[in-house]
Amino acid sequence: MTNSLKEQFDQVSKKYDAQRPQLIPCFNDFYTICLPLIEELPSLKTVLDIGAGTGLFTQFIYQKRPDLHFTLIDISGEMLAVAKERFAGANNVSFHELDFSKGTIEQKYDLIISSLAIHHLEDSLKEALYQNIYNDLNPGGIFINADQVKGRTSWFDNYYKMQWQETISKSGLDETAINSALERIKLDKFGYLDLQLSMLDKIGFLEVDCIYKHNNFVVFAGLK
Repeated sequence: MTNSLKEQFDQVSKKYDAQRPQLIPCFNDFYTICLPLIEELPSLKTVLDIGAGTGLFTQFIYQKRPDLHFTLIDISGEMLAVAKERFAGANNVSFHELDFSKGTIEQKYDLIISSLAIHHLEDSLKEALYQNIYNDLNPGGIFINADQVKGRTSWFDNYYKMQWQETISKSGLDETAINSALERIKLDKFGYLDLQLSMLDKIGFLEVDCIYKHNNFVVFAGLK
C-alpha cells in the first residue's frame, strides 16, 4: 500500500472512531451483523484483524467473546496506538505494525476479520490476500470481511456514491472532516462483490456468502 495512504490514516487516527457513525450510515449493523455467526462457532480461540486500525471491529467481537486471543495488524502506527489505548490492560490482545498486502503474521488462526481495509488493494492483490487468509486459517475457521464494494452496474455505483455523499453532508461532521473523507476515498479501489465471492469460492472456501448489504457497504464471509 502507498505511503500516502499511511499518512492519511496517521493524520486522522485520533478522530477516526468519533467519525465512524457519521461516515457509515449503517454503522451498528455493519459491525455487529457477524456476531450471531461467530456465536455459531464456539470452538474459536484465535483472531487476526487485518487492517485493524483503531481496533474498532475487534472491540465489537471482544465484547461478545473476551475469551478469544486477538492479533491486530495495520500499516499505520498511529492507528494502532489508538487501538493499544482501547485495549490497555488486556493481556489477550497483541499488535503488529505491518503492510498486510505484503504478508501476514506467520501463524494459524480460527477467525480472520477485516473492516474497511481490503478495498485499498487492486483486485489482483485482493485475490492474493484472500489466498493468504485461506492458508492462515485453521480447518473449520472463518474469514469475515466488512467492506465497501462497487455497485454491480455503473448506474447503481453512482447512486451509492451520491447517497453516501448526501448522507455525510447532513451528518453533522464539519467541512474539514468531510473533505478529509472525500480525499481518502480517492485512494480506494472498490471491487465487485460477486467477483470477490467468486475469488473465495475458487480458492477453496467451503461456504461463501454475503451476509449483509446496505448500498455499497457489505459484510461477506467464507468458511474453511
